[in-house]
Amino acid sequence: MRKLSSLLAAALLAALLLSGCAATTRYSATDLSVFDTVTSITGFERTKARFEAVSARITGELGEYHRLFDIYHEYEGINNLRTVNLAAGGEPIEVDGRIIELLEFGRQAYELTGGRVNIAMGSVLALWHEAREGTHVPPSQEALAEAAKHTNIDDIIIDGSTVRLADPEMSLDVGAIAKGFAVEAVCSRLEAEGVTGYLVNCGGNVRASGARGDGSPWRVAVSDPTETDREMILALNGLSAVTSGVDQRWFEYEGVRYHHIIDPETLFPREGCVSVTVVTRDSALADALSTGLFNMTPEEGLALVETLDGTEALWRLPDGSAVASPGFGGLLG
Repeated sequence: MRKLSSLLAAALLAALLLSGCAATTRYSATDLSVFDTVTSITGFERTKARFEAVSARITGELGEYHRLFDIYHEYEGINNLRTVNLAAGGEPIEVDGRIIELLEFGRQAYELTGGRVNIAMGSVLALWHEAREGTHVPPSQEALAEAAKHTNIDDIIIDGSTVRLADPEMSLDVGAIAKGFAVEAVCSRLEAEGVTGYLVNCGGNVRASGARGDGSPWRVAVSDPTETDREMILALNGLSAVTSGVDQRWFEYEGVRYHHIIDPETLFPREGCVSVTVVTRDSALADALSTGLFNMTPEEGLALVETLDGTEALWRLPDGSAVASPGFGGLLG
């Protein structure tokens, strides 16, 4: 059920849209309430009130997705992904259609990446989450192998508006796709209503709805994990950019750094790459690919990217060098 504040924001936005007129002023806002990260919203509008209505709607709708996709907390009156996980092995759970859409996209991401993105890996990722947030000791290979027995994506049973996890020991973890999926859904709805000239950055999942107010592309900085003082500038117009890297979440044990991107084959953090940046139209696809390509060799990843229209990627390697898809250079601003 949508919160009243979100509905009021949508109503105010609809009223303001009737006034038309070209956007002339740049406004920005920051929110800390969704997906446990910082969300920044920048837009060009004729009035501050109009911008505030749009930004309130964006954060309100992102908040709805956050609560639906949350695997750690329950919310009164909502069957979310935590509800689904807690009911594993039991009866089907009636869920919001947005959860069904996310899980169906998760299946698509699994097929597209050859299993390198697997939303059914919650049992494995939970061990790494505990290590990163609590013990700071990596899980044993034996514990990981046991958990990996419960990661079959075919055990996610979707029937109409219900979800059932057939394996009582399995759990979902949608961290590789949730933010991008939510950002894309919200921005696409706004664009369908004629709202453009906005840049949304939800914890590094960047989505440009159209161009800036003067028609020029948005210029977005992407850091280089190998050199903290070096940035890459992307020019985005109606595109999304997502980076997955080893510097985002990690812990150190006995001199070894363990980052958060887990290879489904080895069950350990993938080595050989420090970051992958993906640029494409759809933020959900960019989010999924940034993880999927990280868990491939650049050669494997390039072969996949070449099959996807309008998609470019860049790999940063430990020695400071980079591998880019053929059209990536054209995105540099």
